[in-house]
Amino acid sequence: MTICKSIQNVRCLQVRSLILCLVFSPLLSAFPYGTQSFHITGRLMCRGKPAQFVELQLINSRGYGEDNVEISDIVFSDPAGYFEVSGKMHQFYLIPAQIFIYHECFYDVGVHHGKCKSLRYEEVPKEFITEGPIPRITYEAGTINLEHGVFKEYLERCE
Repeated sequence: MTICKSIQNVRCLQVRSLILCLVFSPLLSAFPYGTQSFHITGRLMCRGKPAQFVELQLINSRGYGEDNVEISDIVFSDPAGYFEVSGKMHQFYLIPAQIFIYHECFYDVGVHHGKCKSLRYEEVPKEFITEGPIPRITYEAGTINLEHGVFKEYLERCE
């Protein structure tokens, strides 16, 4: 008799588990995103010349409060101004990714300004966000002229 009761308990638990799965599975589909990955390439120019060794970072601009959340490590453009940045992040919403570009394009050539740099950011279009940990598509940002698109509040930000 005790064997029958234990079998019934197991079946009862299986039925309860099935019911819970059926109830909660539509809720899980309301959160379609998990790990999202990004791969961006492009070229930076300043005053008609390649912007060398410019600092770039991929950022989740939907940070908490004033803080943005880093998606990638900091990378630098090469001597010809080309850059490649990639990263991944796990979120339950579509990540609004931006490339933060910290540069010294407005400074006189050869004058060192310490940690003071201008900030320019570029949005990553939604269609270039890949679901999964490995990016399957690349967003080609093209040539970005650092002389344009920096607003007054982003000039000379010092850390």
